[in-house]
Amino acid sequence: MTMVKASALNRGTIVPDATSIADEHLSDVFICHCDPLISLGVASALRSTDRFHVNRIDPFQNAPPSGGHGTGAVFVCDFDTGLTLVEKAWGNRVSPRVVIVTPRDKEADVQLALSRGVLGYLLLGCQLQEVVDAVIAAGRGQRFLTASAAELVASQFGYQPLTQREVEVLTLVAMGRSNKMIANQLGVTEGTIKCHVKAILGKLGVRGRTEAANVAMRRGIVSEPMGFPAAGQGQGGRPAHLSRSLAAQVHTA
Repeated sequence: MTMVKASALNRGTIVPDATSIADEHLSDVFICHCDPLISLGVASALRSTDRFHVNRIDPFQNAPPSGGHGTGAVFVCDFDTGLTLVEKAWGNRVSPRVVIVTPRDKEADVQLALSRGVLGYLLLGCQLQEVVDAVIAAGRGQRFLTASAAELVASQFGYQPLTQREVEVLTLVAMGRSNKMIANQLGVTEGTIKCHVKAILGKLGVRGRTEAANVAMRRGIVSEPMGFPAAGQGQGGRPAHLSRSLAAQVHTA
């Protein structure tokens, strides 16, 4: 994939610094999103431009097409469907061009999607024009992140990565375990755990265990406590709210 210099538009979105992505035409866009309201809103936003041939696919009923739709075909998906598409294409000569629209706002989620080959990452609350720009950019094989998603990616450069053992310790810290309890569970001395905790606090740039747990959950290093939905989601993993701009398009889809 050719990487180009990125620039920020007035609305705060990271897009390729090209002559004019708005002049491009994509033959096909497949919307494969688990939330029907988001699917309708995205479809309406794209159809309003008269630039795309939009196809809506229910990921629960039909498998998204994996290829044979021209080099400009783009798939707009929820997080899980998008990752499934790109992972199924591993080893193929041509990978699907995927844009994810999701409430998942953890740094780890964005990093995972990009590392798998996803081209666009949009968080709920984005502008309708950002959806259009993301699809156009993906059709050209270029990446597009909303400003909020880009900030999550950029934040990693201010921290040292945690080791696997430190992540294990931090997970138990976030569960409220004491150093002694963690030491007993991992089969090491309490002094060893104290050293791990000190290193964790330094790498995360925090002063205490509670702050470390909060930062770790916010960045997606550890999971939310059991019994509570992830931030931005309701019961069953469905979005707790929709972008007003996307929801408003449902009535015209």
